[in-house]
Amino acid sequence: MNSSKMSQSEEDATERSYLLPRRVSESVCDEEIDDGEIISYVKSRRESQIPSKWDDIEADAGPIITGSMQSNVGPNNEAAVARRKSTSTIGEIISHASNMPSEPETHFLLEMKTMIRNTAPLVVTFLLQYSLTVTSVFSVGHLGSDALGAVSLASMTANITGYALIEGIAASLDTLCSQAYGRKDMQAVGVHFVRCTYLLLLLFVPVFYLWVFKSEAVILYLIGEENRELSKLASSYLRVTALGIPGFILFENAKHFLQSQGIFHASTYVLIFAAPLNVLLSYVLVWNKSIGMGFIGAPIAVVIADWFMCIFIFWYIFYVNGYQCLPKASLFSKLYFTNWSSMVRLSIANVLVVESEWFAFEVLTFFASTFGKEALAAQSILTTTCVLSYQIPFSLSIVASTRIGWFIGAAAETSAVIATRVSLLISFVGGLTSALVLYMLRNFIISLYTSDPLVHKLAAKVLVIASLYQINDFVTCVANGILRGQGRQAIGGVLNLVSYYLIALPSAFAFSHYLNMNLIGLWLGMLIALWVISVGEVYFVVRSDWSAIIDKSVSRGVSEHRTGTP
Repeated sequence: MNSSKMSQSEEDATERSYLLPRRVSESVCDEEIDDGEIISYVKSRRESQIPSKWDDIEADAGPIITGSMQSNVGPNNEAAVARRKSTSTIGEIISHASNMPSEPETHFLLEMKTMIRNTAPLVVTFLLQYSLTVTSVFSVGHLGSDALGAVSLASMTANITGYALIEGIAASLDTLCSQAYGRKDMQAVGVHFVRCTYLLLLLFVPVFYLWVFKSEAVILYLIGEENRELSKLASSYLRVTALGIPGFILFENAKHFLQSQGIFHASTYVLIFAAPLNVLLSYVLVWNKSIGMGFIGAPIAVVIADWFMCIFIFWYIFYVNGYQCLPKASLFSKLYFTNWSSMVRLSIANVLVVESEWFAFEVLTFFASTFGKEALAAQSILTTTCVLSYQIPFSLSIVASTRIGWFIGAAAETSAVIATRVSLLISFVGGLTSALVLYMLRNFIISLYTSDPLVHKLAAKVLVIASLYQINDFVTCVANGILRGQGRQAIGGVLNLVSYYLIALPSAFAFSHYLNMNLIGLWLGMLIALWVISVGEVYFVVRSDWSAIIDKSVSRGVSEHRTGTP
């Protein structure tokens, strides 16, 4: 009877040990495990683990402390605690455990299958989310040129002063939550989520003030006194849209919270309902003869869609999946208002990456406007096409950062390297495929936007450059995702800042104005800058010190535990 129980116990332990931390040494006696606080932390990891199966590696990555390990480091081991040989990291603790199995392993085909499968729903998610903005443009476009110009100005202002900040800060969860999930610190995943939500709600205050009270003055300063009516329309759009920002913040954070757990399809389900709802509301509130309100109906539709997405995704978390990582502490626990340094540092780097790229493209559009309305129309076609194409590498970068963050949290260096190589390979093949598709179908694609022969001819010429842009765009985006999973997004921030503002914009201006290359010159300057970014980021990824990255991750976990993370 006893032997049967032992056999079953051993079988269960084997079944659930596929992502244990690597064993560094077998020669050291278990009695050398001593640091009491870290031992408690390891025990809390064991207690908060989510049961998993041997064949569920793609959905559940993280170290699991076995029962025998738990007995070695339990709180009753007073002799070990008394010795306190000042062990400082989890890595040092587990290196002393002679019964730890080898580092978990994955393989090339498994990683490729997992990344492609998880990327697909995210592509749909981001395309549907992008459609929310496009719907506003279409819904007011037929009201006249002033309405169309106003919504374009409002969208640009909202992107630079609000949405880019929100998305950059929320992306810090791609590092913090995914690595915590890999370490099996389920409560830490939720703590990071709530902390980031509080940070973003704090940011909402100045954004709300700017959009509601100062947006008209800012826009008027940018476009000139002669366009006062345009600035009034744009600011009225922003005032209404500001009411939906808290809902958007909660949705974005919840989306990253679920993605860090490998739940990539939840936001897709939400947007499958939200996007059509937004289309319907935009029509009813803008054009319906009974209740239509004209221009102001478009931002009202956006606000309703933002809050709908927020409510729906939290319903999913509470009642379907993701609740396992919700924190146990009350929403106003002091736990959420301490230890913000890592999150703020990562957020600043992420915001730098997003803002530098978005603002550079806005400047590029301004340059294009100096060449006439045909050039501006062609620029709009090119930008829209590239933004749609960008959703593919951006989705892959989310999956890559989550996947690699899991393996880093699990102290699985070899698996992290394999996942990195696979994601870079997919990015190169995907970029090459996208470039060929855009090049071969460029005339057909442009015909979907315009029937103007001058605009068509100009856009077709520049789309040749834009198709080459795809290769570097795919690689850059995914390499940035890898750095984000490692917690090294500051590298991408610096490279973006230097490349876009010291290389791209000066060279684009020189090519377009001094060499008379016009719109082609603008895109050539951006292509050179993106090549520099992609080469630089791939270099830093290839030269990664994985041991140091893993040690930093587990040390962050120790720090969280010592400051009170449950």
